[in-house]
Amino acid sequence: MDVGQISSNAIKYPFTDFSKILILGIFLILSFLIIPGFLYLGYLFRTLKASVAGLDELPEFGEWGEMFIDGLKVFVVLLVYSIVPLTLIIIGIWASLIPIIATSNTVLAELPTISFGLISSFSIIGSILGIIISFFIPVIMANMAYYGELKYAFKFNELFQKISEIGWVDYLIWFIVMLIIWTVTATVAFIMIFPLIIGVLLVPLVIYPYMMLFFARSTALIYVYGGADDYLKSSL
Repeated sequence: MDVGQISSNAIKYPFTDFSKILILGIFLILSFLIIPGFLYLGYLFRTLKASVAGLDELPEFGEWGEMFIDGLKVFVVLLVYSIVPLTLIIIGIWASLIPIIATSNTVLAELPTISFGLISSFSIIGSILGIIISFFIPVIMANMAYYGELKYAFKFNELFQKISEIGWVDYLIWFIVMLIIWTVTATVAFIMIFPLIIGVLLVPLVIYPYMMLFFARSTALIYVYGGADDYLKSSL
């Protein structure tokens, strides 16, 4: 697998139609209205489906009902996979506040200190579990996009088999590279927002939509070509 080729292809991909980046950005800005948020997720998933199918251009907007349903599927998958780590983190945060509350509550003050430590450690476990799950999320979404059904996001044997075909080391390298790119981009975007008023619009309207399209494309390529031979890889 050549991460450089995949990244190069994914970088150019969103620019096949810049207007669609802007439209996606508008959905992101309006996502607080709920429906545009699902359409935003739905279009990203449509992009993933198109790329997995071998198409090299951004898909069209339209068929809004289907796009909304796709967005809802993505939301459900992310929710299901995040329930356990989020619950552990919330428990940990709640437990860390108990000692503060206990200073004014004699009943809580009598609870063993060690119990607070054990409960608050849940947040650490939850964070680690969240990182592990995030490692699998790209191939989970790509698998659902490839087969077109929600159930394929939970076919664990197939998911592990697919990563084995890609190569665990190669997939890890790709994941780390994507994580670095996202961290750098998010940092730059955060810096842009405050000193420049234009950044408040530029970041959600262009930068974030572009990066999400980049990741959707990159995910599709690692899923399709990760275990391919040199001939197929050279076609990238």
